[in-house]
Amino acid sequence: MALNVVLGVSGGIAAYKACELARALIKRGDEVRVVMTRNAREFVSPLTFQALTQAPVGLATFDPGYEAQIGHIELARWADVVLVAPATANLVAKMAHGLADDLLTTVLLATRAPVVVAPAMNTQMYLHPRVQANLTTLSQTPGYRVIAPDHGELACKEVGPGRLPDPPVILAELDRALSPQLLAGKRVLLSAGPTRERIDAARFLSNPSSGKMGYALAAAAREMGAEVTLVSGPVALEAPYGVDVIGVESAVEMHGEVMARAPESDVVMMVAAVADWRPAVASQAKLEKSSMEPVLELTRNPDILAELGERFGPGSGATEGPILVGFAAESHDVVARGRAKAARKGVHALVANAIGGPAGAFGADESTVHVLVGAQEARTHRGPKSALARAIWQDLAGLARG
Repeated sequence: MALNVVLGVSGGIAAYKACELARALIKRGDEVRVVMTRNAREFVSPLTFQALTQAPVGLATFDPGYEAQIGHIELARWADVVLVAPATANLVAKMAHGLADDLLTTVLLATRAPVVVAPAMNTQMYLHPRVQANLTTLSQTPGYRVIAPDHGELACKEVGPGRLPDPPVILAELDRALSPQLLAGKRVLLSAGPTRERIDAARFLSNPSSGKMGYALAAAAREMGAEVTLVSGPVALEAPYGVDVIGVESAVEMHGEVMARAPESDVVMMVAAVADWRPAVASQAKLEKSSMEPVLELTRNPDILAELGERFGPGSGATEGPILVGFAAESHDVVARGRAKAARKGVHALVANAIGGPAGAFGADESTVHVLVGAQEARTHRGPKSALARAIWQDLAGLARG
């Protein structure tokens, strides 16, 4: 969902990073209005932000031209969220004590939208007791969320906390601040991607799963407050921010990682396309083509979801353990075959998705899913996988809380 974002920029060297942040927000579809403090203009020209956002930049409370286009009260009402990045020690102090002596601080007091604050400053300033007290005050203020700065080398050559995080980190925290915390306090374990079953050092059996759905579900669970572990097969995706990613290659490796962590999880969601079979014998060296047989002997891989169902499923008699959610990729009779798989595997819920055609192709950014919970009517969702992930968790949140 596209957001109306007021981006507040204050006067620190990290102000140049706010340009990258504005671009990242716009790239994902958000509408951005920038408000700069007087000192911010010493680091970045307002014209830069105007060119990036294609919108006027707020500079002063009593600017007749700006007020005629969009007044500060109207801007405060327009915002779905106010993102202050970077927030200097001076601005943090003003926010903590309710000052309103410029356009940005006036908007902050007038808005009822959530406020996300990303402090950035010299390490010693950041660690000063007064600054820490002000940040604590802000973090305890309803509607405010403070993002911890990164640790590293700063412009002043000191090494320590105080760097403005990169845009992907800030965007992840922004989304978390705006998401209903339906999974707060829950430990969620997911699998994603394909597995590779080695024939020799150069060849393997696999499938075209991209891992996009599993990674989107991991990111969405984290947004909704969960502590998330993702067991991932080989994929070309960046790890979602704040998610513990454990890389595996084979089905046997994935089985070991999932089964070891499942008992301590509140929800286990098996999204991975796990290979059903593997070569009975895998060579550590590359086999010469002339020495290979035209028939490959296979052996069955462990059925991770079925084993979980036997231990923790609704028919297992278990009184403790995780809620189990399976996934089924089907080419036809998607809902019916999904229900049959849910019963066969012994899970609490199952998400069935159609494969085939442009919309159902492996690696596509959009899909159609059917969420199946017991005998309830299937809930069908279509759209980008990031939006589908949120919809799936909203459908399953009642189970997760139970």
